[in-house]
Amino acid sequence: MNRSPHMPRPAAATGAGAMGIAAGAVIAGFAVLLLLLLTDGNGFGLFGLPVLALGAGLLRNGGRVLAGRTHAGDRLSRLALIPATVSGLGIGGMVAGADWDRDGTLTQLAGFVITFVLSAVLITLCGRPETKTYLGEH
Repeated sequence: MNRSPHMPRPAAATGAGAMGIAAGAVIAGFAVLLLLLLTDGNGFGLFGLPVLALGAGLLRNGGRVLAGRTHAGDRLSRLALIPATVSGLGIGGMVAGADWDRDGTLTQLAGFVITFVLSAVLITLCGRPETKTYLGEH
């Protein structure tokens, strides 16, 4: 753990921690919404359990990056690979066979692209040399 009073937290580490917390809050909120769908009896709400675990992991490790805990950046970047992978698969699937005449298609594609870009930015911030040095992950 970085306890040095002389080493300020770099902007990349602050950005990574803040993005991890924000992404975790959004994903956990979506998971709660999915769990509420359990009351409809369609079974789709069960998907909310692993999504809630992902959101909690992003929140936890985003806070740990801000606190300067060792290996928090590596964990946060590994967790960010999950939405990046899912959105990348969604983008590929939509480009390969989407019905472009439907109203929600472009909105859904925009959501996948935004998620992919934000996940890539989070992974990049966690991998920056100044973040790695601050977290003691060199």
